[in-house]
Amino acid sequence: MLSLCECRIQKILFILFIMAALLWPGRGFAANEISNVRYWAAPDHTRVVFDLSEEPVYDYSIKENILTLEFTATDFIKTLSREIPIEKPGISRVVFKDATGGVCKAELILNEYSKVEVFKLKKFMGKPDRVVVDIILKPAAPEEALPEPPLPSVKKRVIVIDPGHGGEDPGAVGRNGTYEKHVVLAISREIKNEIDKMPGYRAILTRDGDYYVSFKNRLDTARRANADLFISVHADAARNRQARGSSVYCLSTRGASNEAARVLANNENLSDIIGGVPNGESNNQSDEIVLNMFQTHTINMSKTYASDLIDQLGRVHCLKYPVFHEAPFRVLKLLDIPAVLLETAYISNAEEERLLKKNSFRKTIAQAVATSVGSFFGTPTVQAATVETPPRPTGRYADAAPKKVQAGALRTSVYVVKRGDNLSSIARKHDTNLRVLLNLNKMKMSDRLFVGRKIIVPVPGAQDFEIPQKQLKKYTVKDGDTLFSLARSCSITVDELRRLNNMSDTDMLLSGSRINLPQ
Repeated sequence: MLSLCECRIQKILFILFIMAALLWPGRGFAANEISNVRYWAAPDHTRVVFDLSEEPVYDYSIKENILTLEFTATDFIKTLSREIPIEKPGISRVVFKDATGGVCKAELILNEYSKVEVFKLKKFMGKPDRVVVDIILKPAAPEEALPEPPLPSVKKRVIVIDPGHGGEDPGAVGRNGTYEKHVVLAISREIKNEIDKMPGYRAILTRDGDYYVSFKNRLDTARRANADLFISVHADAARNRQARGSSVYCLSTRGASNEAARVLANNENLSDIIGGVPNGESNNQSDEIVLNMFQTHTINMSKTYASDLIDQLGRVHCLKYPVFHEAPFRVLKLLDIPAVLLETAYISNAEEERLLKKNSFRKTIAQAVATSVGSFFGTPTVQAATVETPPRPTGRYADAAPKKVQAGALRTSVYVVKRGDNLSSIARKHDTNLRVLLNLNKMKMSDRLFVGRKIIVPVPGAQDFEIPQKQLKKYTVKDGDTLFSLARSCSITVDELRRLNNMSDTDMLLSGSRINLPQ
């Protein structure tokens, strides 16, 4: 029989053995586990992500075409395959080696790459601890330059369409499992198709696949393309499942215009962290100073376009707000390019989630966006500098004006605002647009529209009348003029300017031609 002292010694030894076994960094006793491997391919890089149960301790090395990741006190779960084929640009597969000495090795078999970036991301908003490997691809060989088109040529307006989220950042998720990143990409492709059909316009996507693009790279895309307009496309979400409708936002260098805009901006500004950008939350204070100094004009142009966009969206879908709102969205911080953020619909609303999945709805939204772009810019001009001998304008642009022409003046009546009315619904009811209503009533987009208020509205079907030629003036089109800028300077709409000069939607505004403008 063991003595009391011997029993105590055996008990202590047993406890020490259990503790050592738990702490020993061998297979089955690892403090950390690799639970999954995910990957995405972008045009310039392929990303591989390792999900872990705890914050990783790791090291890596590259020898020839093999990147070796060594995770300390880590193992991979039994359900994870030891060899994962990837077959994406820059990488063919990932191979796991048995953990020895508490170190789990993962070998990434690379091919045709430029460099590799490895960094870790901490747990955040449901995302686990991660190690990210970005395989940067070699730049494609430059294509042989094509011969220049014959002169004269039309300088195209460049519109950058930015599908939100992507890759590691899914955005909002609908009740039926619809991902925001997928539907906004589909809508953005439709917008690009519609804009590319318009004479004198060209659209560019910041991403054209399921991968994440950082805020910096999205904005750099617009700058490199010398863009004329930037539209970031999203699908909204709210705890209130009944919330619905489209909405438009502009950049504010101060606070948000309402609480909902503030919350939305806060959520959208986290994308770099969720999507996986090293130091993604870095925000240089000098950016704010530069914005405040130089962006007043750009923000004002953004607001003008936002009003056009709200007007067109209100004709095809219900609006969350009848006016645009403002908030400090990081993705809109472009110094000299008008930029807006479009929330197409509420993916958290079951009915609108179904709409977002329909091609017909996506196309309808895209057509509304394209129409707003055309209304904002008009038809791009032909650059006079590229024309050796400008042809004398003929036909609709001839100097000789008709004795009587159609003008954009309006006959008006008084309308009393009813419950449920907003500016967009009143504009549709009277076959006009928001700008006309605002001009007629000397209103701003931010003005309240209360029940019982009397406002001036155009009489449907009675918007045109004849103007004697003596009330018109001739104007010679200059470089940089657009239908939008000329119409705005005369306080008329683009459509009214076209009617005044018997122009169709496809007619170009030629530099050097003479057109009719109201006195």
